[in-house]
Amino acid sequence: MPNVLTQFVVLPEVNCLLTSAEEYVLKVLRSSINDSDYVDPITGCDDEIIRIIILNGLLLTVFHRLSEPLQAKMRNAFLAGVVQSVQQQHEGNSILSRADELGLKCIALKGWELQKLYPHKNMRQMADIDILFKDYKYQKVKHALESLGYSSEPESSWMHDNFVKGRITVEAHKRLTDDSGVIQKWESQMWERATCVRNNIYQMSSEDYYIFHIIHLFKDFKGGMLGLRRIIDTWLLINRTNVNMYAIKGTLSQMGMQDFHNRILKLCNECMSAESLSEDSEVMIKHAFRFGIYGTDQTYKLGRIASMSGKGNMSLGMFKSALFAVLLPYSRMKAHFPILTKYPFLLPFCWIKRIIRIMHGENKHWAISKLSYGKIKQEDYEEMKRFFQAGGL
Repeated sequence: MPNVLTQFVVLPEVNCLLTSAEEYVLKVLRSSINDSDYVDPITGCDDEIIRIIILNGLLLTVFHRLSEPLQAKMRNAFLAGVVQSVQQQHEGNSILSRADELGLKCIALKGWELQKLYPHKNMRQMADIDILFKDYKYQKVKHALESLGYSSEPESSWMHDNFVKGRITVEAHKRLTDDSGVIQKWESQMWERATCVRNNIYQMSSEDYYIFHIIHLFKDFKGGMLGLRRIIDTWLLINRTNVNMYAIKGTLSQMGMQDFHNRILKLCNECMSAESLSEDSEVMIKHAFRFGIYGTDQTYKLGRIASMSGKGNMSLGMFKSALFAVLLPYSRMKAHFPILTKYPFLLPFCWIKRIIRIMHGENKHWAISKLSYGKIKQEDYEEMKRFFQAGGL
């Protein structure tokens, strides 16, 4: 794959599906990532430009390339973002040091590592700090984080536990994915290939980190999420790390993600080069502009329905999605009901208890909204299916 780091090319001025605000954001984004020339300002669509930038988590990335009027409107948000980024850097280093002291083997994930690929470290915004712990023990991780002033939520997530300190959120990961089979096997082997950088602090190989990024992107894509920041992260991983793409594609093919990966690569290259956007890329980029990096509760539900409907209709997808939200498989139910580890035959009773919790909406993990599809429309479902088709799902 050609490296385009040394090139800065202007997106074609005429694109029937992109608005002036969307074209401007893409130009400014390429200028920021390539550390190239400023982009001529446009007028009349400041509010839309601001919406796109905030929704896609790009404020720290593009701020210094924006026009002065736009900078003036976003300066307070930018300064708050800088403060949070500095705090995250400090807290992240403190957590890794404490984990090392306590003998907790761990790997820093996501934005923490991706920051290194941006022209300047603080250009990559992070919603939270993600750290994967090997041989996860909740009480040990809880002790490490609480000793640094963090408070914890009740242990309940299949994937990770949350710890909060002011505006800083830490996701302490028990594992990288909720999949089994080939992906679970890859995750166990990933630790064997990881490099020890300081006593108990490890770093994934470049290939494994890239594979993890695509797995995570694939999972979020199925939840109706994409966002421009994910596109830029992928492009940077391709162009600013030395990875064995042949080995990566082989692994992703075994995981059933080859077509998705190829389409994402095409989207990234078209967004960052002079190529005209293909029809599928237009569908995906418009989705990113509209819903941003985290989507909405509605897009998440639509994504679940569309992915579970398969070749069936929306009604089938709704039924399967609601059923899966309640009757989780045994492996996930253990995270919510630890008693199942010792007494697996209690699974049906735990399902009943989960249904009662959901109906009563005890907390955000047990909300009736999981089963509420009253606002889902057929045209929204068809749009999500087209989004999936564009991504090769």
